[in-house]
Amino acid sequence: MMIESVFAPDWRHGVQYQSLLAEALPAHGVRVSFLADYKRILPLRRLMASRRCEVLHLHWPEAYYPAKGDVWDWFRRFRFPFDLAGVVRHHALAVTAHNLHAHNRAHESFVTRNSRAAFRMARVVFAHSGMAKQRLIESFGLAPEKIRVIPHGDLSVTLGAPVSAAEARAVLGLNEGRVAVMFGAVEPYKGQEEVIAWWKQAKPDATLAIVGKPHTDAYRAHISHLTEGVPNIVTHLHWLDDAQLKLWLCASDAAIFNYRQIFTSGAANLARSWGLPMLIPKHLDTVELDEPTPFVQRFDHLDSDFGAKLDGVFRIRPDFAAAAPWRAACTWDTVARLTADGYRMALAD
Repeated sequence: MMIESVFAPDWRHGVQYQSLLAEALPAHGVRVSFLADYKRILPLRRLMASRRCEVLHLHWPEAYYPAKGDVWDWFRRFRFPFDLAGVVRHHALAVTAHNLHAHNRAHESFVTRNSRAAFRMARVVFAHSGMAKQRLIESFGLAPEKIRVIPHGDLSVTLGAPVSAAEARAVLGLNEGRVAVMFGAVEPYKGQEEVIAWWKQAKPDATLAIVGKPHTDAYRAHISHLTEGVPNIVTHLHWLDDAQLKLWLCASDAAIFNYRQIFTSGAANLARSWGLPMLIPKHLDTVELDEPTPFVQRFDHLDSDFGAKLDGVFRIRPDFAAAAPWRAACTWDTVARLTADGYRMALAD
């Protein structure tokens, strides 16, 4: 008998994780639908009222206490646990811990409480690393047996085979020489500003490419101002479809991640799947990338060892074939099987 699961929110337009997992789950006895739209007052309770399903699977709970910049923001945050409590009386709750807290919202009232409420009401929580599981236990007092560790899933499957760096650079209009890319949504917590400042001061013999859609028009203008007139920094501050993302990955010699804080990084997982050498801070210990491996280099701080680590990562050649074991370990069939097992545990409880 098929388990009926509702994924919420429906963010397939911006994040491929949900689509790829939903497509793989039917082979493991789970049929997925998506919770679209938004209703006022008690959005989750009202949207789920007519849904006949066993499992509500929350991916990004903050969608149900959005920040709209009006006088009702505090109420949206305040109501969330009460809204969710009305749903879990009738549906088993599963939560994927993509984040520990909503990005860029740590300063807002009730945000930590809302994360705690979602994780504690869940019958099963999915984490993407052993360290992430430990952090969930420490932060919210969750029972270890409630947390299932599953791979993130291979985001490279939608991109097709790589093309040569020369071909990709010709299409993108990039010059010869070393290229380091920071790709994905451009947001303050990702630390692009600090890398830009380092690049302008250190003037490395390499091009920094910052590519992706900024989270606001104001932040696009801010990043554009910081990089204007800097000869060894290029930007493409727009949404990247699969074809464009593939070109940037193929054109680059390395990827840089400088998140101030992160729980799980789909972009870092994609770089690992692509065989693109990367530089990532040591403090991001919940992002596990099958280390030690020469394709993942960790740095302490931009003011200490970043430059030396950057030179080292540039000496490693991108190699899609070498990442085959990593891709084999995080197939969507594997993620779906483990997710379905988690659902069954939740329903048995």
